[in-house]
Amino acid sequence: MQTAPLWDPSICQFVGVLKVTDFIDILRHFRSTNANEASLATRSIADIFSDQAISKAVGIRYGFWSVDSTTTLKQACKMLLTNSLEFLPIVMPEDMRVLACITYTNVLEHLVTHFREQRRLFDDAIYDLKIGRYQDDLIKVAAHQSLAEALALMHTHNLSALPVMDSNNNDKLVGVYSRSDITFLTKATDAKDAVANLDLKLQDVLDQQRTDVTTPDAMHTCSTSHTLQSIFEYFAQLRFNRLFVLDEQERLVGVVSAKDLVEYFVKES
Repeated sequence: MQTAPLWDPSICQFVGVLKVTDFIDILRHFRSTNANEASLATRSIADIFSDQAISKAVGIRYGFWSVDSTTTLKQACKMLLTNSLEFLPIVMPEDMRVLACITYTNVLEHLVTHFREQRRLFDDAIYDLKIGRYQDDLIKVAAHQSLAEALALMHTHNLSALPVMDSNNNDKLVGVYSRSDITFLTKATDAKDAVANLDLKLQDVLDQQRTDVTTPDAMHTCSTSHTLQSIFEYFAQLRFNRLFVLDEQERLVGVVSAKDLVEYFVKES
C-alpha cells in the first residue's frame, strides 16, 4: 500500500493523505539536519506533520482532495492534474467510507480497455506527439550516485521515478528508481539504519530490487517509432507506470508516464 487517508477523530473528518514518499522525505530531512532518528519511533503522525520545519522541508500538503461516485472520470482527471495529486480518494459521503484511490494508472487502464479493440485509432508516433519528457527536459541520474541524491532530484522536480544511467555512458539506460521504492528500508533494522541507507549507491539498490517484470515500476522501453496505439496495447499487457523511449542506437531520449498519457487525452477531449 503506497497511500493511506488520514482521519482526525477529534473532528470526524479526513484531513490529508499519507504516502510512502512522505515517510521517505521525512527520513531525508532527518539525514540533512542530523536530527535524532530515534524520535520517529515515539512521535505521532500528527506531531510530525505539525512540525513546521519538517512540513516545510518535506513539502507536506494539508487538505483532503476527494471525489464521490457521481464524479465523472474527466472531472477526476482534472482534479488530479490541477492539484498535482498522485492519488485521489473516492469517498462515500453518507458514511465517509473510502472506496478506493484513483491513480493515473487506473485511468489509463480504463482508456486502454475502452479503446484497445479499435484498430489503427492512433497512428502517430508517441515521439512525434511529444507526450512526455524529451532531450533537455529529461532528468537522469548515474548508477554511481547515492540514493539521497536521486531522491533529492525527484523531490525538486516533482518526479515519481528517475532513469538510472551507466556511470560510463550517460546515454545508456541500466535501470529505473522509483521514489516510492522501499528496498532500502527492508534492509534497515531501525530508523537510524534507514537514514544511513540513504547513502547507498543506486547500483547497489538496483541490485537488491525485485526482478519481477510484472510490477508497475519495472523498467520498460519503447522506440521513437512506437505509435500511440501500440503504446496502449503495450500497457494492456504490462500495466506499466512509465516507458523509457530509446532511439535507433538504444540511447535514452525520453520518458512517457501514465500521467503524461492521461494529460494528453484530457487536453484533447
